Amino acid sequence: MENASESHSDLTTREDVRTVVQAFYHDIAEDPSIGAFFDDVDMQAHVPKLVDFWCSVVFQTGTYRGRPFHAHAALNGLNADHFTRWLDRFESIIDERFAGPNAEQMKSRARHIATIFQSKLGVLRDEDVAERFG
Repeated sequence: MENASESHSDLTTREDVRTVVQAFYHDIAEDPSIGAFFDDVDMQAHVPKLVDFWCSVVFQTGTYRGRPFHAHAALNGLNADHFTRWLDRFESIIDERFAGPNAEQMKSRARHIATIFQSKLGVLRDEDVAERFG
């Protein structure tokens, strides 16, 4: 069986980041755990912002200007299980398409961001931290 790093290249461009973001959000509404949080999101407008965000995170482009926590803080009912599902889905999407230092950085930063958001929202569990960074 081929190693993932042998069969996939690393994230290197904005288009690579767009590929991840579009794949992640393609059928997000159908996800039984987190789909309802996206019911009222205009994905046509949202995806470019997310691409800017992740390009800023992975490539330090500085293209994202915003406050992502505030949008998440406004979501009623958001809990630790939702963050776990989001991360599982996000990391799987990356792993299915890319491998390398930037792909690993994207996943690592997603874990850190999710953990910070959970902490700020008061829904961080000890096992989340242990599983992500243990």
